[in-house]
Amino acid sequence: MDNPLLRPSEFPYELPDFGRIKEEHFLPAFEAAMAQDLECVRAILADPAPPTFANTIEALERGGLALDRVESVFFTLTAAHNTEGIQRIYQELAPRLSEHKADFTLNKDLYARVRRVDRTDLEPWQLHVLDEYVSWFANSGVELALDDQQRLREINDELSELSIRYGNDLIQEVNASAVVVDDPAELDGLSPADVEAAASAAAENGLPGRYLLTPCLFTVQPVLSVLTDRALRRRIHLAAVNRGTGAHGGEGSQSRRDLLPVAARIARLRAEQAGLLGYRSHGDHVMAGATAPSREAVHEMLERITGPAVRNALEERAELEELAGHPLEAWDWPFWAERLRRERYAVDASALREYFELDSVLEHGIFRTARELYGLVFTERPDLHGYLPQVRVWEVSDEEGRGVGLFLGDWFTRPTKQGGAWMGSLVHQNRLTGQRPVVVNNANFTRPPAGGPKLLTLDEVVTVFHEFGHALHGLLSDVHLPSFSGTKVPRDFVEYPSQVHETWVLHPEVLRHYARHHRTGEPVPEETLAGLRAASAHGQGFRTVEYLASTYLDLAWHGIEDPAELPDPRAVEQEALARAGVDVAGIAPRYRSGYFKHIFAGGYSAGYYSYIWSEILDADTAQWFTARGGPTRENGRRFAEEVLSRGNETAPMEAFEALLGRRPHLGALLERRGLRPREEFVHRQRGAPARDDRG
Repeated sequence: MDNPLLRPSEFPYELPDFGRIKEEHFLPAFEAAMAQDLECVRAILADPAPPTFANTIEALERGGLALDRVESVFFTLTAAHNTEGIQRIYQELAPRLSEHKADFTLNKDLYARVRRVDRTDLEPWQLHVLDEYVSWFANSGVELALDDQQRLREINDELSELSIRYGNDLIQEVNASAVVVDDPAELDGLSPADVEAAASAAAENGLPGRYLLTPCLFTVQPVLSVLTDRALRRRIHLAAVNRGTGAHGGEGSQSRRDLLPVAARIARLRAEQAGLLGYRSHGDHVMAGATAPSREAVHEMLERITGPAVRNALEERAELEELAGHPLEAWDWPFWAERLRRERYAVDASALREYFELDSVLEHGIFRTARELYGLVFTERPDLHGYLPQVRVWEVSDEEGRGVGLFLGDWFTRPTKQGGAWMGSLVHQNRLTGQRPVVVNNANFTRPPAGGPKLLTLDEVVTVFHEFGHALHGLLSDVHLPSFSGTKVPRDFVEYPSQVHETWVLHPEVLRHYARHHRTGEPVPEETLAGLRAASAHGQGFRTVEYLASTYLDLAWHGIEDPAELPDPRAVEQEALARAGVDVAGIAPRYRSGYFKHIFAGGYSAGYYSYIWSEILDADTAQWFTARGGPTRENGRRFAEEVLSRGNETAPMEAFEALLGRRPHLGALLERRGLRPREEFVHRQRGAPARDDRG
């Protein structure tokens, strides 16, 4: 078969030839690539020469290039265009991939050779890579007895199958939770463009003359902040929170799948897996490879944030109930919070959208900022194509015109796309082969009516900046080995660069270039900007508590030490939130167990804490940028040199400390979120030194 996946593409930067790649190419390509990978292992083990970094580690990296190429394309599609054909292939492929990984990581002879690699005269990055390889093998079970290895293989196979099942069912569940509206009067509060988009979505789904409100993956749906019809807000909220529970989502919802038993089985198997590998829990196993020193350290950090966050949330609720004149339900909170923001800060979120047009955010927001900070130039390439016609492609070069890589943007929702927003890589930068990066950003924005502009909410603008921060991490990577490239860093460090990039959303030197009225070109009024900045801490109690609730839920599922003691899956959530003290009436977790893709099908198991752990580093770094003059070329150069370029060939916390010259402090995060205890503000105002807030 003339399989386009079995050789590097001839397109610029090895952009995959999606015009030729068909679904039937994947299985034979995977089989050939896995065979090549194992043949490489056999050749390395047969080499009579003493083990060196070149003939062992670099040889393994070269041997895995074909499999990396096929996986990068396939897993891009499982997330962004998960057709029934792709789903069938994945279900057939999953046990084979699991077995292949086990054949590699449980190979005792290969492990022994890696450990014997001569360390003499190795550079620091090579020593770090070698240590990472040894840890990778050890944490995968290579030192277990053969009987335990066999049980580990069985667990890994089943976990792979369950994760796929959870992810595939969740796509269907999210689609089924869309709410159908018959009477346009119920849509009061939506902009005319959003009403038209809802009508178009309904027509595309065989519901002409009606309106379809497409859901986001997280609990709080953006439309809840503007819809005046309380009954409709309730319908939307119930449809969202009942996803994956087997319960009917409410009037107009088709929600019916029960993913809780799948989640419970995944948690049991992960607990058993951790026990085999010598860890108390799956959480301890995951954190052995993280920047967080231990599960206890994570809980300690969360507890320091929880008290102030809950206090702020209760104060926010009391204030909103006074404004509303009645007790708040979960579907009321976003609406009245937005009303308060309009009245107090003169910020109207719906009117603000007129200034956030997608192409302007891209061209004059993220691309311009990348040019100012890092000297990157983005040029759209309509002659290059992604995996679907709506995927746009930009070539990235430096200011001297030298090619850096490609950036792909896939912004709009569709039935075959998983929820949320994410960054992925189609080609990983590395010096070993000279490959340059090809990265893709995905979002799930509602498609605008034909010919109309796509206007974003402020939260959606933040999403664009955040995911582009991940893209920069991939584009500015400058490492030797593909397995250590770009975002292939510990899970609780990967969000750090992307969260730093959110810093620029409201920065005066950035905002004034992209935030312009889509019809008149007028900038956002200065009084609105002042209100936006004044309102930046508004609602942080709510947002922090909903995030913490999901984090504690993740840690509860993955803190189980005895698989036989897993409680009723329907009780896990309530018990976890009560135990942590985040069961605040009116605030549901950002993700609940029935639709928590991050931890059951997305690689964040026992790692959802990463967002706030990384934000400690981010908030500290934002203050570093501010103190040094903001988004300047020199600051960008330093950040790229010390952090973005390093991948995982430098220990992540060493990279952070090289940038700031010290360990991180928690204080910047607490200040940003308005979570410092009141007495600490008093002490600081009186001139007393702040506590040591090291994270």
